[in-house]
Amino acid sequence: MSYLIGHFDKCTGCSICQLACSERTHGGFNPRFGNLDIRMSDDALVHHPFVCHQCENAFCEKVCPASAISRDGESGALVVDREVCVGCGTCADACPINMIRVVGKKAYKCDLCGGEPECVAVCPAGAIELIVKTVNAEVMP
Repeated sequence: MSYLIGHFDKCTGCSICQLACSERTHGGFNPRFGNLDIRMSDDALVHHPFVCHQCENAFCEKVCPASAISRDGESGALVVDREVCVGCGTCADACPINMIRVVGKKAYKCDLCGGEPECVAVCPAGAIELIVKTVNAEVMP
């Protein structure tokens, strides 16, 4: 299973990650359509990149009435099948960190770009990191 983590201590708030994500996902540069957020502290001194946690017990997957969200066998990411998605927004409502957006009557969330996240590749500060967790890896003596 793989997932992303955001490092607030490295983030400058430049939004390059959001722009790259929105271009890949929607074909245009608009940070509002990126599948991640940069949230600022009240005093605007700290920028915190928020990304989908790719939860093991994913509420979004469990509540989807169309079963449009499933885990990709290769990357381990939860992905939305937009051909099946009915755009009801139930998954977005269930996400405790608000990382699912409904745009044009279809749900969008981070799919880890198939295992090579664009946001990680373009972040000049290294504020977003891909964590690859091996499952049931046994060490032979």
